[in-house]
Amino acid sequence: MWLLLALAYPAVFINLGHGHNGFLTVALIAGALTQLDRRPLIAGILIGLLAYKPQFGLLIPLVLAVSGRWRVFFAAAATVAALALAVTLCFGMDVWTAFFASTKFTRSVVLEQGGTGWYKIQSVFSWVRMWGGGIPLAYAVQGAVTLAVAAALGWLWRTRATFPLKSAALLLGTVLATPYMLDYDLMLLAPAIAFLAADGTRRGFAPWEKTLLAALWLVPLLARSVAQATFIPLAVPLMLLAFGFLLRRAMADVGAARAGGVLQSAP
Repeated sequence: MWLLLALAYPAVFINLGHGHNGFLTVALIAGALTQLDRRPLIAGILIGLLAYKPQFGLLIPLVLAVSGRWRVFFAAAATVAALALAVTLCFGMDVWTAFFASTKFTRSVVLEQGGTGWYKIQSVFSWVRMWGGGIPLAYAVQGAVTLAVAAALGWLWRTRATFPLKSAALLLGTVLATPYMLDYDLMLLAPAIAFLAADGTRRGFAPWEKTLLAALWLVPLLARSVAQATFIPLAVPLMLLAFGFLLRRAMADVGAARAGGVLQSAP
């Protein structure tokens, strides 16, 4: 059943239709999370290979640092350095000039001016621009959301909350933290849904959690058309809601653990 649900996930068909690399991105991040504690070097290599999508690597180093997973951190850094060296040796320094020129085009034309269509970009930045906000305001709002998500993840990954909750929060935070995330990148919600479903199956689902999971599963099917018709990137408020739900559940878990510790230590 889980395989059928995975294959039927709407973002699968969007990704296939665009011929994009969302499957690889998801495989690298989800694979790293599943190997994080069992095989830290493998996890670090998988994270380092994600360097081809730098916009999704903003918060992963933070999480690795605050949780003390330094073997993973340095393995990822070494992988990125090895990839950069290999590229330079194969193609010369000019490849970096071309790379930075392409990032400037993507930032100014695709993202800031909406050359590809803001309704295709499921981010807070795009939401502000669709509603007529200027570029500085869009960056300010996106920056505030990114900092808030980073602070929340920094706290969460230092607590004793369950690993599936931490992993799902990191996946959602990774998507929320970047201004440049198109609808085919919603493939990243697939492992987040899987982690939450596994956690709910093991411990029991919280009120409305199944409804939230169903909404996350369906949103790639509707995100682009709803944004084009209403100027609301539907995935963004839904992901913010899901992220808040995760934090609420994690805080409840941490509070329960602390209460249990106090009761056990009481005379």
